[in-house]
Amino acid sequence: MTRFTRAVLPAVLSCLVSSAVAAPQWGEPVQAATEAVPVSDKAAVEHAIDKGARVPDLSFKNAEGETVTLASELEKGPVVLIAYRGGWCPYCVKQLKAFDAQREAIGAAGGRVVAFSTEMPEFVGQTRSKNKIGYPVLSDPGAVASRALGIAWKNERYAKIGKIAEHQGNELGEIPLGVTYVIDTDGVVRYAFLTDEYKTRATPEAVIEALGEIDG
Repeated sequence: MTRFTRAVLPAVLSCLVSSAVAAPQWGEPVQAATEAVPVSDKAAVEHAIDKGARVPDLSFKNAEGETVTLASELEKGPVVLIAYRGGWCPYCVKQLKAFDAQREAIGAAGGRVVAFSTEMPEFVGQTRSKNKIGYPVLSDPGAVASRALGIAWKNERYAKIGKIAEHQGNELGEIPLGVTYVIDTDGVVRYAFLTDEYKTRATPEAVIEALGEIDG
């Protein structure tokens, strides 16, 4: 072993150990990818992951169909994770725009915004470009991530509406609750906005306050 190797190796090992310690400790999914979801938003609220819980390891697709993981986003800092019903929902779009307008303030508080819906990748891409959203807007095909968080539910009426069925890529009418989470780099939910009132959404101000309570 050379003098250079003896000097550098401990530092490399130390970095590897630090990275391992810093990695999130994931929680268990609330529902499996193939498990039936509740048929009401109220039922979904009752078993959704809440403040203090550890989130499961989640993955999404971007507009190009590439995989984006929650782990990769948490490497950059705490994540403000917004679940929205779809670009066809005016209340969803209003929230996405409100958070985009406060993106710099959220970043200054240490967070980064990531939004997702069960719409197919091409449609989340359209939502992002049409509304000039500057943060990632991702797809949750088949509501796999939504199930894992316990926020998926099935609205049979939506399954009969052509535009919604087309955008979701299925005819099941499965959508997520309009939930907002603040997740720290350990994978722990530090703030959870959970409601079955789809017209009511978390505000950037509440999220910024929650981010300020995260140590470090």
